[in-house]
Amino acid sequence: MMGWGGMGFGWFSGLLSMLLVLVLLGLFLYLALGVWQWGSGEGKRDAALEALRLRYARGELDEETYRKLRKELEKGGEA
Repeated sequence: MMGWGGMGFGWFSGLLSMLLVLVLLGLFLYLALGVWQWGSGEGKRDAALEALRLRYARGELDEETYRKLRKELEKGGEA
């Protein structure tokens, strides 16, 4: 005769442990991709250069200011 711990809820605990592993794996991948994208910084720099180009093209900046700001952005500094 089997008790409550025999075959009653074995499948349920197996399902919970499998879901826990999948959630932890997903969390790890999410954090790893976030750190990888955050560490590169290339996307932000490219967006800033593009905004600078647009301002220059619209005539909001003169050539000297544009070159100075572009140089600062390309070397990684903040203008």
